[in-house]
Amino acid sequence: MIEENTRRGSDSRFNYYIQKLYYSYITLVDIIEFTVHISFQVSLQSMRLLHGIVFGAFIQNVVAFAPSSRSPIINSRSDNREVQTNPTSTQFPLQMYFDFQDDPIVIPQENYNRLLQTTIPNAPLSIAKSNLGHGHGLYSTTFIPEGNVAFIVPAEKCITLNDVRSHPDLGEVLTIMIDDLDEDEGQIAALSAFLASEMLREQCAEWEEDPSLSGKYADYIKVLPSGRAVSEQDHVLWWSDEEVERLFKGGAAFDKATALRDWVQTEGEIIEGMLVSDLAQKRMGLSISQVRGAVTNAFVNVFNRSLFNHGENQRLVPVLDMCAHENKPSLACDVDSNGNVVVTATRDIQAGEELSLKYYSTEFEGHEWYVMYGFIVPFAETA
Repeated sequence: MIEENTRRGSDSRFNYYIQKLYYSYITLVDIIEFTVHISFQVSLQSMRLLHGIVFGAFIQNVVAFAPSSRSPIINSRSDNREVQTNPTSTQFPLQMYFDFQDDPIVIPQENYNRLLQTTIPNAPLSIAKSNLGHGHGLYSTTFIPEGNVAFIVPAEKCITLNDVRSHPDLGEVLTIMIDDLDEDEGQIAALSAFLASEMLREQCAEWEEDPSLSGKYADYIKVLPSGRAVSEQDHVLWWSDEEVERLFKGGAAFDKATALRDWVQTEGEIIEGMLVSDLAQKRMGLSISQVRGAVTNAFVNVFNRSLFNHGENQRLVPVLDMCAHENKPSLACDVDSNGNVVVTATRDIQAGEELSLKYYSTEFEGHEWYVMYGFIVPFAETA
């Protein structure tokens, strides 16, 4: 048993480190896919399946070196940060660069309604267009006295580190990722990898028109932003290098944005390799660009929506992450002994009122706000 556990641990660490060779493969496959598709009229679906299988073989026949150590890029004040959630709801949104001059991609209201009913059935809540900024917000449909429990998000509806570690295919290698990185960074990267895997699963289910391929988080995945302008949201991880250079160069946000983007690219390459290999083994044909997009989208959602309660309690909390930000919020939340997220009213809440949480440490500076969330708050609110 000891020998078996040792062997499995070595295999998992090998699988983690092997992803460092991923980008030595990507460019070649992209060129081959395009050339074969154009020259021989091979369907894109067949090409996606083919390069998934090829990458699986590639992963099994090369040797990689351990990744070099990485310096933390997550703000050291994150221990004081209470909640990171919906970046689009705030009392003072900064005009987004994208500006949504074209019609934004709108997530259907029925998706929000279904998420609410499957997560917290019959809760006195509604999800509708936010009055505090871009996107959607969470509203109470009844009066809630101060100190009362407003609602509870069951543990099984959250995406937790336990879910990450117990993933049937990626759990062992993601556990190594958590251990290999700084605590906050490892947990963010592993949660992002798990979320990207679930996003790709839903893409496969939609592509194959096979609901049986959907996972337990399908309703949650269907309301998450999946790119610029989806539900009027934006983030520097979706920007081009030219946009970052032009808009941030010379300002306080440039170094923060560059460090964040570089770190996500480094860890994202590893995660992409894991996911392409996993998809190949499952014979699910998705393009590298789809995998890459899912990884970026997952990082954006984890940065913006994950609940930071320190250590093992870090998680994504459906429905609760729709709340707006206020420095004096109407709600507070905690994780009970069973892993449920218990949400209480910090003051009397009126029927029809939009609900709010405090996202951040008051030591967060304006440029850090914009890089991490996509908006800033008034100076008076951070004082």
